[in-house]
Amino acid sequence: MSRVLIVESHDRSGLRPVLEAIEAMVVVGEAADAVQAVKAAKEYQPDVVIMDVSLAGQGAVEATRQLLGLGFPPKVLAMTTSSPDGRLLDVLRAGASGFVVQDCSSDELAHAVRTVAVGGNVLDPKIMATLTRGRPSAGAHDLLQRIGNLMDTERQMLALIGGGHTNQRIADECRLSITTVRTHVSRLVQRLGLEHRIQAAVLAWEAGIVGRD
Repeated sequence: MSRVLIVESHDRSGLRPVLEAIEAMVVVGEAADAVQAVKAAKEYQPDVVIMDVSLAGQGAVEATRQLLGLGFPPKVLAMTTSSPDGRLLDVLRAGASGFVVQDCSSDELAHAVRTVAVGGNVLDPKIMATLTRGRPSAGAHDLLQRIGNLMDTERQMLALIGGGHTNQRIADECRLSITTVRTHVSRLVQRLGLEHRIQAAVLAWEAGIVGRD
C-alpha cells in the first residue's frame, strides 16, 4: 500500500480520485503550500508526496528540501506541465525522485508513484534533454571538472543513473552484484559532492553524458 500526499496550489485537478482508483494506493491528505505540506507530512507520514512545481515562488523547492529533511522523509514526485521550465530542474536538484506530467495516464502515474516509493527515479528523456540543453547549473564548472576526474567505470555508472536505470539494471549492465552497485552509487554521489542520486542524474544530463544523441 502506497500512502500519498498531494501538494498543489491551484484548484483541485481531480488527482485524488485518480489515485484512489489505483489498487493499493491511498491519498492520506492534500496541501496547498510548503508549510501545509510539511505539516501534513509530519501528521500523515506518506510514502510519496506528489509536488506541484508551480507553487508560488520557490515553494516547491523549499517544500521538497524540508520534506527530505524530516526524520521519516517521504519520496517526492514532481508534477509538471508538458512544457516545463527551469523550476522542474530546481525541484529535482532539491532531491525529488523524478517527475510526471499533469496529463499522464493513470497507469503512468501509478508506475511513477510505485517506482519512487521503492527508491527508483522517474525521468522523461525528451523533457530532460530539452530542459538541460544550454542550461548549466550553479557551480557547473566545478561539477564538470569533477566529472572529468572520474574513472571510465564511474562515468558509465553516472550515465546509467542519468538514464533512470535501477540499481539492478546497472548491476546487469556492469556485471556487478547489486550490493556492489549500491556501494558504488553512494560513493559516486559523495565524490561529486551531491546529496541525492537524482542530483547525479540531472548532472549527467547537464554534462552531456546522456541525452546528446
